[in-house]
Amino acid sequence: MKRLGGHQTYFFPYIGFFTVLNAVDIFVYGDLMQYQKQGWMNRNRIIAEDGSIIYINVPVKRASRNTPSNEMLISYAQDWEATIFNHLGYYKKRAPYYKDVEDMLRDLFSRKYEKMCDISIASVDMVLERLGIEKSIYRMSELGITPPRDIKADEWGIYVCKLCAEQGIDTFTNAPGGKQFYDEKKYEANGLKIEFLQNNLRPYDQGLDHFEDSLSIIDVMMFNSPDEIKDMLNDYHVL
Repeated sequence: MKRLGGHQTYFFPYIGFFTVLNAVDIFVYGDLMQYQKQGWMNRNRIIAEDGSIIYINVPVKRASRNTPSNEMLISYAQDWEATIFNHLGYYKKRAPYYKDVEDMLRDLFSRKYEKMCDISIASVDMVLERLGIEKSIYRMSELGITPPRDIKADEWGIYVCKLCAEQGIDTFTNAPGGKQFYDEKKYEANGLKIEFLQNNLRPYDQGLDHFEDSLSIIDVMMFNSPDEIKDMLNDYHVL
């Protein structure tokens, strides 16, 4: 079995995103897919200084509804980078790896990105570098894709897998949320297996009286070493 994983571009996504990326042979960013407002493409969740859960957000400029993610532009009308740093107070007081993560964020924000997908991909690249993970990663826009005009949202995986068929790809791998979205029969009809990986996230000490799961990978990195995180990524089951 040789796996291909695909996902839209997310800003410092949750650990399930990295579970899929780490498990596959080839990973493809869906940067040609429609940008989703109020989703995870430009924001994620962390712990606020008072212990509540808040969003960190990269603001984007107004655009038409059908704008693909690789055309969505970042707005620098406000100093949102400083706002994100101001939201890290909880971690500064409690997290053993705060300085490492802070340095990563400062490195990321030292450059001005024009497009949202570029800073999202850069955020993932930095996490992979910290974890020492190397993968074959592409953007849809780099693969010379000209999808059919009538392609359905759950058929992108079929299309990309076929483009990579010469590399032996026979399985499309996705996060658990995709199980309610993808029509598995479509993949079977095209000679592909489709699977969904559920991370068996073990609670780690966040300094709270309970455990908050599905937060940004920022939270995971604040409290866990790279080796501990890699062990987490390999701890999953197939739905």
